[in-house]
Amino acid sequence: MPLSNAERQRRYRQNLKARASGAAIVDQARRAVERAVLALWAYHERPSPTGVPWSEIDGCRTLDEYRSELERSPVNLLQTCRAFQPDFQGLLPHEARAIADVIELADALRLTPREPIRIPEVA
Repeated sequence: MPLSNAERQRRYRQNLKARASGAAIVDQARRAVERAVLALWAYHERPSPTGVPWSEIDGCRTLDEYRSELERSPVNLLQTCRAFQPDFQGLLPHEARAIADVIELADALRLTPREPIRIPEVA
C-alpha cells in the first residue's frame, strides 16, 4: 500500500532527527562500510595493471566470495582500503571517497589525530 505524502514526510523528518541526534550512527557506519566494499569490488572487477583479471590473482569470482575474504580477518577491509593510499590510483572519485570514509572512520575509532585525506580530482 503506497504511503501518503504526509506519512513520507513524517518518516523523512524522523530519519533526519535520528541522524542529527547520533542515534543512527551505527547504521551510517554500516552504510559507509557497504559503500567501501562495493567500491573495492568495482575496482576488483577491472583488470589489474598487468592485464590479468583480479579474480585470477585472488580467486574471488563473486561479490560474496570477495566479501567473505574481507570478513575473514578484522583487519582485511582496512588493509585493503589503506593499500590505495596516498593517491587512490585506479579508483573513480566516488570510489575513492567511499574508501577514504572507512579509513577516516577507523582512525576516529582508534583516536588517531585527524589528518584529512586528500582525494585527487581524477583518480
